[in-house]
Amino acid sequence: MEKAELERRVYELVGYMVTSGRNLLDETPAYGPFRLVDATSRLISILEEAGLSSPRLARIKEAIDQGKYSVMSPSSEFREFLEGLVLAYVEGLGEGGDG
Repeated sequence: MEKAELERRVYELVGYMVTSGRNLLDETPAYGPFRLVDATSRLISILEEAGLSSPRLARIKEAIDQGKYSVMSPSSEFREFLEGLVLAYVEGLGEGGDG
């Protein structure tokens, strides 16, 4: 990925995050965690396209993309999804970023 394209993609993500921050003042509280994990998935996508990802980041993204819409389910299901993401992150801490 060219530097200009990387900057453009990151700038779009920043826009998503900034406007989400503003919109969350008036939205359903559960949208906050959803938007955070969605932004995480978007960031990992950018890193993948730039050749800067890793297996542990790919696993987190896959888990996010499979479960993020559980926000539409009962809150206990979304909570379990988020707790699972935290556990997946912690498991990846010992792997290092070079694999």
